[in-house]
Amino acid sequence: MKNPFVYGETVSGDNFCNRKKEIKELSEDIRNGQNIIIFSPRRYGKTSLIKKVLRKTKAKGIITFYIDLYPAINKKKFIEIYASAISSGIHGSVRQVVKKIKEYLPRIIPKVVMDDQSFHLEFEFDRLSNISPHMDDLLNAAKKMADRKKKTAVVVFDEFQEIANFEDDEIERKMRSVFQNHRNVSYIFMGSKTHLMRDIFNNPNRPFYKSGKHYPLGKIDPEELSIFAKKKFLEQKITIGKNELNVLLDVTECHPYYFQMLCHVLWELCLENRIIAEDDIDKALEILVSRESSVYIAIWEELTIKQKNLLAALAKEEYPEIFSKKFLETYGIGPASSIQKALKKLLKKELVQQENGSYVIYDLFFKKWIRRIW
Repeated sequence: MKNPFVYGETVSGDNFCNRKKEIKELSEDIRNGQNIIIFSPRRYGKTSLIKKVLRKTKAKGIITFYIDLYPAINKKKFIEIYASAISSGIHGSVRQVVKKIKEYLPRIIPKVVMDDQSFHLEFEFDRLSNISPHMDDLLNAAKKMADRKKKTAVVVFDEFQEIANFEDDEIERKMRSVFQNHRNVSYIFMGSKTHLMRDIFNNPNRPFYKSGKHYPLGKIDPEELSIFAKKKFLEQKITIGKNELNVLLDVTECHPYYFQMLCHVLWELCLENRIIAEDDIDKALEILVSRESSVYIAIWEELTIKQKNLLAALAKEEYPEIFSKKFLETYGIGPASSIQKALKKLLKKELVQQENGSYVIYDLFFKKWIRRIW
């Protein structure tokens, strides 16, 4: 019997939990050609959500492109990834696809790689030359395709904050310059490192300042999560009461990833008895924290004393004012200047994230592990 609770991967169909409001709003924005900036911490389900939205809009005749920039370690890789995404939106025989790519990307050479079942394309270009001509072709390709088919299009950039690691802002400037003239293409910029995304789009000195609708993706509504979990358990003839559902929501803080993760273990625990008690939730939580403890220990041992003290304090308080006199004195973690330095390192390590105007520990179970040892 397959576990009905899935985590750690993009989900769709029955494994996707609701978000009807978000799907409706984003779909309408795309139809209206609105540029959108979606940001939230990792594991909130951004990719699953946007892929569901893309499937819906594609069914309505909109041309869709999804570009994962996580592997884009430099500008050359960015071009290759972008070109591959554009080619994926072109259908037909090998000859037809290559011909159309040459129309849309005349200065980037497609290389056909065949296997037993199908083919895929790799791209070559003069890596020593100026990248601007290649970028001009790429950035206008979606619009050209939409113009030719007399349709609208949407281009999604996932993990867009990776461009902040490039050696300069050439690509940022070029994208903003080109995209602002595209009326029939909606551009969606998604990112999980919220502090970098805010800098890219809120900093007056950056090219993308005020360039789209901000759409912070929150946690899933608790009522939606309850309905989703209860239905999944009942399909396996496992009963869970309202009180136990509320405990699940409280323990996981309505975080979609950790909610699914805890339900996954809970399902395994209760297959025999077919009923979930509050003690079972405690057991499932203990199993999860124990499973991850070796990872947490390794992370903890690499931290400085200041970083450990700050994490321990954040584990004990919800949305604290970390630079306030009260917070600093309560936990004895030194002056604000030293906390600022420790915080910067923790943000870079992605152990801490900004939320509700404060800072919280990113990994919910890491926070619970810290509470146990500190």
